[in-house]
Amino acid sequence: MSHPSAEFARELIAALAASGVREFVLCPGSRSGPLAHALAEAGADNPPLGAPGVDLHVRIDERSAAFLALGLARGGAATGEPRAVAIVTTSGTAVGNLMPAVMEAHHAGVPLLLLTADRPGELRGVGANQTTDQVGIFGTFVRWSADVAAPADGDEPGRAARLAMRAVGVALGDPARDDMTGTPGPVHLNLEFRDPLGPDNGVWDDVPRVEGHPSSGAYGLPVAPDPAPLPAVERGVVIAGDGAGDIARLVAEAHGWPLLAEPTSGARAGDACIPAYLELLAADAGADLARQVHQVVVIGRPTLTRPVQRLIADAPALMVAAHGARWREAPRHAERVLRAVPDAWTTRADGTLALGDSPWLARWHAAASALVAPEPAWDRDAIGAAFLASLAPGGLALLGSSGSIRAADRVAPAWAPGEAPILIANRGLAGIDGTVSTAAGMALAAGAPVSALMGDVTFLHDVGGLLVGPRERRPRLRIVVIDDHGGTIFGGLEHSAAPAANVERVFTTPHGADLAALCAGYGVAHTRVASAEALTRALARPVSGLEVIQAVLR
Repeated sequence: MSHPSAEFARELIAALAASGVREFVLCPGSRSGPLAHALAEAGADNPPLGAPGVDLHVRIDERSAAFLALGLARGGAATGEPRAVAIVTTSGTAVGNLMPAVMEAHHAGVPLLLLTADRPGELRGVGANQTTDQVGIFGTFVRWSADVAAPADGDEPGRAARLAMRAVGVALGDPARDDMTGTPGPVHLNLEFRDPLGPDNGVWDDVPRVEGHPSSGAYGLPVAPDPAPLPAVERGVVIAGDGAGDIARLVAEAHGWPLLAEPTSGARAGDACIPAYLELLAADAGADLARQVHQVVVIGRPTLTRPVQRLIADAPALMVAAHGARWREAPRHAERVLRAVPDAWTTRADGTLALGDSPWLARWHAAASALVAPEPAWDRDAIGAAFLASLAPGGLALLGSSGSIRAADRVAPAWAPGEAPILIANRGLAGIDGTVSTAAGMALAAGAPVSALMGDVTFLHDVGGLLVGPRERRPRLRIVVIDDHGGTIFGGLEHSAAPAANVERVFTTPHGADLAALCAGYGVAHTRVASAEALTRALARPVSGLEVIQAVLR
């Protein structure tokens, strides 16, 4: 005899799969048992008749699992297949552990489906074990949430299918909704389940037909046409932040303006790009050029450096486009804030301009060329340069959101158009949470090798992301850890003026951890290097499995 909870779970999983959800990340628990049993069948090598084939990933830690789901979604988008990814948890503290990844997904515009199991109404507020207030637990960090009543005998077929359709649509950025202006993001379904929670050997019925089922490409941010071109001023600058895309390069080249592109912008290429822009803005010549800027165009969301933020803040005229999920938080003095870059921006209002005909761009290149290159040293920049040099064109890589991405920003070249690797970082909130798991998810979604560069504190913060069970698919992932024995990024901030002992204890936080032993405990290959030459040799090997290269600085 079939159980209502089991029937509902099968219909929900099948409807989500029909709506384009391919990957599910599951954490073990009893209250979520109906979903777990359904996913065990759907994710099996030989699923039963009628069950959808899905990719199931099982992890024991909900925080790492949530970032694995985020990485799966980011990897799918990076490889041209944007889709929502679901994560399933039991009740209680398991739900709370999703919060860091949910916050990042909210601000970064990553579509996640949070399927959290809960006690039925009669067991709430009566002291039942593992019961807390899960309704609305994620607050404003989700695009939509629903508290779903426990399935019961006699329920009308199609309830789960309608729920799945709406959840996927909102997660992918349903333009009919006003929340966050239709941008993708997380959705929370809090699912009540009443006993029995075990398997019922029931059959997988056809998904009830619900009009308007979304697919992975059905929804997206609506773009209001803005045919007005950019002013054809001489002294403009294009700043390409996280997620800007190659169109930022086209805008800069069309106008003969210098392009200041962060490494995860997807725009760090071409003859307008100034790769050493950080050093230039810190020099007298660069400061003088910055004071002469008449027009600043920001594409994407720049977050890395204070000199760039000052350039934006001081802009006499500012235009912003494609600012991501947080586009409404664009600088308030911007004259125009657009959801996407209009085609009109990729041509000049007064006709075409060859890059060689721009004296303004030539001055930026000349000033950058006059900078004195530092002497080669074994430091974070050297590790970052070797890491970037090891990436193939179009190769997928993750940068840790602390010192690692800043090292890459200092040393990344201006690639030839079409030759750059795809660099990703969790810049929604720029935290170090879940970086290992995010990279693992990217590799699993891409089905290809992924490399990641992160500091030792970032690595240790999510070292549990190395835990992949013997029955789970292992990612092809190489993690390069910059081991400088603590959070040395604080050395460049105002906190470093405090007494050295205080800075070390409460900011740098040296850890004394044995990374080789940790890797061995997780069954992960480990290599220790202490020179640029040794690192280059280690990076020259093909990525064949899950491995860690520990680059020791001191």
